Amino acid sequence: MAKVKVITDPEVIKLMLEDTRRKILGLLRNKEMTISQLSEILGKTPQTIYHHIEKLKEAGLVEVKRTEMKGNLVEKYYGRTADAFYINLYLGDEELRYFARSRLKTKLEVFKALGYEFDDEELLNTMDELLKKEHEFKTEISREIEENEDRLRDFSNEDIIHAIEWLAMARMGRDEEAMELLKRLGKILKK
Repeated sequence: MAKVKVITDPEVIKLMLEDTRRKILGLLRNKEMTISQLSEILGKTPQTIYHHIEKLKEAGLVEVKRTEMKGNLVEKYYGRTADAFYINLYLGDEELRYFARSRLKTKLEVFKALGYEFDDEELLNTMDELLKKEHEFKTEISREIEENEDRLRDFSNEDIIHAIEWLAMARMGRDEEAMELLKRLGKILKK
């Protein structure tokens, strides 16, 4: 199984963001499971889970890992095709851009609850531009990790994910536009 898989197809990203599929991928992070096990945990019918599993299989996100005979039935155990999936919501698809921006709006409410005052649109635009830059760097780094997977086998998924974060910060620190955006963010978000 791959350590990291970069997902760039907007349709696959949308498929992953659907609530039940997201939960299935979360459950399969730790162990292989059957349709009936997933069905029981998620409180959905086996037919519904099967439908979602098929969509995830078609997208290359899950696969049959093993089969077991249970009486006369063959039970398939499904697992993820990668330990971690990296998605970039800033790939130009309008629906994904809207989703990314709407997720940022929630953060503004948190800042307001903490007593920060700011122009909503100015802060939202700055955060949006910063995230776009960050996602661009993380996509590049994740691809680099995909290409060097053999050299990273001894590292945990958590270590690799943290390495992506640090490498992205390092690249942002070398990028003049990102630094200007960070300065603007600092000026907007102060008490």
